Parts: sequence; C-alpha cells; structure tokens
Amino acid sequence: MKRCSLRVRLLRVLLIPVVLAYVIIGVASYYSSYHEAEEIYDAQLTHFAKVLRALTQDEIEDNAVTERRIVLNEKLELHEYEKNFAYRVWLDNKIILHSSNAEAFGPVSVPNGFLERIIQGERWRFFILREGNVTVEVAERYEIRIDLIHHILEGIFLPQLLILPSLALIIWIGVIQGLRPLDSLSDLIRRRNPDNLETIEAPVVLSEIAPVVDAINELMQRVSEVLDREKQFSNYAAHELRTPLAALKTQLQVALRARDAGQSQAMFREMLPAIDRMQHLVEQLLSFVRVKATYNHQDHVELAGVCREVLKDMAPLAVEGHRDLESDLTAQAVIIGNAEMLSALVRNLVSNAIKYTTEGGHVHVSLQCHGGEVELRVTDDGVGITDKDRCNIFDSFYRVAGTDTEGCGLGLAIVKWVADMHDARIVLSEGMGDKGSCFSIRFKSLSE
Repeated sequence: MKRCSLRVRLLRVLLIPVVLAYVIIGVASYYSSYHEAEEIYDAQLTHFAKVLRALTQDEIEDNAVTERRIVLNEKLELHEYEKNFAYRVWLDNKIILHSSNAEAFGPVSVPNGFLERIIQGERWRFFILREGNVTVEVAERYEIRIDLIHHILEGIFLPQLLILPSLALIIWIGVIQGLRPLDSLSDLIRRRNPDNLETIEAPVVLSEIAPVVDAINELMQRVSEVLDREKQFSNYAAHELRTPLAALKTQLQVALRARDAGQSQAMFREMLPAIDRMQHLVEQLLSFVRVKATYNHQDHVELAGVCREVLKDMAPLAVEGHRDLESDLTAQAVIIGNAEMLSALVRNLVSNAIKYTTEGGHVHVSLQCHGGEVELRVTDDGVGITDKDRCNIFDSFYRVAGTDTEGCGLGLAIVKWVADMHDARIVLSEGMGDKGSCFSIRFKSLSE
C-alpha cells in the first residue's frame, strides 16, 4: 500500500498554487511593464522630436541656420537619464543641430517612424520625423527602458519575496495545528486494546474525518458480530461433538465389560449410527470452514454445470432412499461466483430435500433465467417447513423439531452464507402439490 504524508500533500496543494500564481503574476507584470514602458518612452521620443522641430522652425524660415553641436559633458552632474538621449536635426542632407553623443549614428536609414539599431554594441531606439526638407531624428538607449522595468518589478516583488517564506511558515503551522485532532485520533486508536471493539469516542473529530471514524466504528461493530457468531459456532460445535463422544465412550465401556461376545457385537453395531452422525457433523463443519475460507476467489461460473456435477454425486443417495431426483437444467446461466461455494449450496439444498422427503417422493432441481436474474429452484414433496421454523432454519445447528431425520443443522446455514456472499436472495415457498418446500435462490445473471 502506497503511503503519503497528508501534511506534505496539503502543503503541496497550498504552496504550489501560491508559487505558480507568484510566477504568473511576475511574468504578466513584466510584460505589462515592458509594454507600458515602450508606450511611454515612444510617446516621449515623439514629443521630443516635435519640440525640436518647433524650436528650429524660425531659424529655418529666416534662413539663419548655422550648424550647432550640443556637447554633453559627462563630468557635469546631469540627470542619470540625460546621457541616454541623442538627437539630430537635418536640413535637406545637412545636419544643423545634434548632440555630441549622436556623432556615430551615420545617415538616416528610414523615411519616417520608429527604428531600432545597434551602434557600437549598444541598442538604440530611434524616432524619425520628416516634414518637407527638415528631418528630426531622436534616439534613446534601450537600456533605460529595461532599467525602468527592473526597478518597477523590484519594487513589486522584493517585498513579496520576503513575504513568501513567512506565508509558507504560516501555512505549515496552520496545517500542523489543523491536523492535531487527527494525530490525537491516531494515538487513541494505536493505544487501544485489541480486544476492545467498542466504538471510538474521540474528544474532537474533524467533519472531514468523521466519515472515516464512522466507517471504522461500523467495521468494528461488524467484526464484533462476526466474532460473536464464530464464538457461538465454536460453542455449538464443541457441544455437538462432546455429547455423542460421551455417549460413545459410555457404550464402549459397557461393551468392553460385557462377558457375552454376541452382546458386545450388538452394542458395537449400535455405535455405528452415532459414528456416522459424528462423521457427517465433522464433514459439515469442515465444509463450512472451507467455504468461508474461499469466498474471495470468484470467477465466471456456469451454474448448470455445477448443478449437474452435484446431482451426479447425489444420485446414489436418492436411489438408496427410493426418491426420484429430477432436473431441468437447459438454461445457460453464467454468474460471478465461487464454484466450490455454489457446489456446497446446491449439495446442501438437494441433500436436505432428499432427507426430508418420504420414500417414493420427488425432488426437482431447475434453472430459469428471467429479468436479468438466474433462479435456482430445489423443490420437494416432503414434510415441509412450518411457519414457526422458517424464521430459524438458517441458523447454525438449528434443527426442525419432531423429525427423525439425522442431521447437524449446518446445511441451511451454509446455504444462507453462500447466498449472502453472492448477493443472492432466498425465497422459501410451498413445494409440489401443496406439500414439501421449495427453495428459490436468485442470482444476478451475466448472460442477459
């Protein structure tokens, strides 16, 4: 069985979405900041170009243009972003105004609009504005855009990076505290005496764990009932074996003391029926235990085949007792079950029908398929079962009073147990000609 930690699972469920959300927000913020920086700086370049065009308009119209070079002194305390801007103003093909950091730009490469260029290993963003014979060219190092994005993201995410470990610690402590009642329940079950099958009464039970506790309590109740039945079964079995053994011992002692050999042989012969009864009881007990031990092994079973095998084995018993054993097994019925258990069920039903049918009586075994069910019917015209006995005939070691038929009271108990293991229903009704009894076992069919 694979084991996993509930704490680790909860932390994974809680922290992984938080981290993923953090990463997704970071990526989204980066692209959003990048887009906004592009928009802002492009708008700034456009505005800068229009201002330069306006400042040089009067000189151009008055034909008083002289080339001017604006020197950026790196030693002066300029604004940190000022050296990242450069510009040139062209009149026809002649530069009339330019910044000193724009000397390596070369000729204008586009007629109008935005452009990106790599100059001396640095990435620049250009905006070209052409109006007649005047061209204004402004440029900006791309580095300042990246710096702005980084500053924005640092301002957003550095505090969150400090908060994330604190959040993880809070979640961890919350998970530990939340699972404390589960730890208490585990300790309570672990310290419990194995013989104590009473319901679990924990001081605090989480609503999510309550179904598990209820299921454990129901299981313990069922186990207690099973153990009680097994104990009762053992007591009954011991009693049923002890009584005939004591009688046999007494008869054997009397036979040994007898001086007449003929009298001793007669007493020994009287012991044979008692020994047969004990043998039958032991066989039934072993059958009951064997059937219970094999109920987990289930497969597709062709019920008609099982019935034929049982009837073939039971035919000598019917012939010996002068009973007619008939069958109608033409229906092809396949069910999910255990072949050995089903064989025990059919054998006990047929055996009981033969025992409780008088000489010359009839026993009929049939299979019918209808409504998605397979019905096994074992019918006889024997002594039948009274309404009083119908409530108890499936109890272990219960025998119908007033009959001289030998038995130990386990046959129908085995039938009931096997039927329950196969989710089958048992219906008891009148037998042939308003006499005897009819046991109908209804299974779910696979061959609908």
